[in-house]
Amino acid sequence: MKKNFDKKESIFVLVIISVFSLIVLSFSVNIISKTKDLILQANLSAINTLILENYLQKNHFPKENNCNIKNDCFVLKKEILTLYSEDDIYYNSDGENYVLYTQSFTDGKIFFVTGSDLTIDRVFIIPEL
Repeated sequence: MKKNFDKKESIFVLVIISVFSLIVLSFSVNIISKTKDLILQANLSAINTLILENYLQKNHFPKENNCNIKNDCFVLKKEILTLYSEDDIYYNSDGENYVLYTQSFTDGKIFFVTGSDLTIDRVFIIPEL
């Protein structure tokens, strides 16, 4: 004998499917954010390498004051012609030291920071020079 679903059963099935879809969607968004963070760290590392190669040739870092590599940093881009970034990565240098930093996609309170030691640290406050 064929059983027809009543309204309560149909709504119950719809709610279960909706909850399952929301769980899958939240995991997907989290994975996408973590992937963006990994790509951002790779870009930060590549830019860091270019800056260090430039330092080895010229024995100083290009002087800039908290510029965004995506839009500004004209002195840095003039010295390192291959430098390009679609991300908001910031550069600060006094000529002797420098800091590269960017904001995390996963948690906006966390910054990825790197310098001449080639390590990428996760910090809450951007260090001063």
